[in-house]
Amino acid sequence: METGTNRRRSKEVRFQQRTGDNYRDVISLSADLGPSVESARDVGIMLSRENAELRKRPIRAIVQTPGYKLPRDLRTWSLDYLTYRARTGKIYNDSTLCLASDLLSDDVVKLRAGRYFDFMCSNLLAPLDIWEVGRKSPAVRGRDLILDLDGRLIPFKRSRLANLIGVSTLAFTTDGQLLLVAQTDGNIGSPGLLAPSGSGALEPKDVPQDMADWTIQKIAISGAERELREECHLKARDIEESSLVGHGRWVSRGAMPEFCAVTLLNLTGDQVVDRSPRRVERSYVHEFMAVSLAPLRLWDPSRPLDMLPQHRQAVSWPLALGLACLAECINDESWSLQKDLLARLEG
Repeated sequence: METGTNRRRSKEVRFQQRTGDNYRDVISLSADLGPSVESARDVGIMLSRENAELRKRPIRAIVQTPGYKLPRDLRTWSLDYLTYRARTGKIYNDSTLCLASDLLSDDVVKLRAGRYFDFMCSNLLAPLDIWEVGRKSPAVRGRDLILDLDGRLIPFKRSRLANLIGVSTLAFTTDGQLLLVAQTDGNIGSPGLLAPSGSGALEPKDVPQDMADWTIQKIAISGAERELREECHLKARDIEESSLVGHGRWVSRGAMPEFCAVTLLNLTGDQVVDRSPRRVERSYVHEFMAVSLAPLRLWDPSRPLDMLPQHRQAVSWPLALGLACLAECINDESWSLQKDLLARLEG
């Protein structure tokens, strides 16, 4: 009876994609937060002021309790939406970590536990409008989930969404090549596009049990390096050093937080590319490739796609954000990886 009821209900609900929504008004009202970052399909904001602090000083982080709980009004549509997503791709419900505060609003960054389904039924609803048969207006306007009454982005501290924490890294080989991951069409993150060397979501296992002296930088790097090892079939010994270079808000994906790092490897490009994706990753990773970036004189934080001119139409948003943050800090002599990375790029 319950299955029959759910099937009848699913025919009365329509999830309407807002494919033409370019969020120009949101970007304009968010100019004080930082410049916009655009990719082949998506748009977001690089949080420049916060990024400067991330590179300047350690920022302590804690995992608070209780974990995230989906609000009642969003739970109303959760089963319908999960059924809808299950028809369009592979879904899973792993444990994740979510962002519950803004980086500069408090002395401590607050994280909390969540599930991937919570993220799907909150942040991933924002690019959609929900319609019921017979209604003359949407039952849920997706934009209302991320914007306040003035049309500005709702801070994470006041957000009702899960705000799963995305993490990624740009890994450079000893011969100055950047590793990219070509994602499969079944990948939920950026299907069919080029992703950073490792990208995914922060998980509870990325945070140690005793985290008294842990910072958001250490936690984000821990998750980014784990994703790098998993997706590019690497070992811990293959990684020389990583540094967090920034973060932003992926506006067209529910304004979720995305942190990006840069990693130096102990391998050449050929040594990495000669490996095959692990079997458990083949549903998400089509292949990984080593590419050369454009000359340094062309690096511009406001034009990150120019750093990968041959692939600009296939760049995912996390990759565009990572390139923008890299271009922003490559001339910063206080950045810990600047000299080593420049030596690899110019060698």
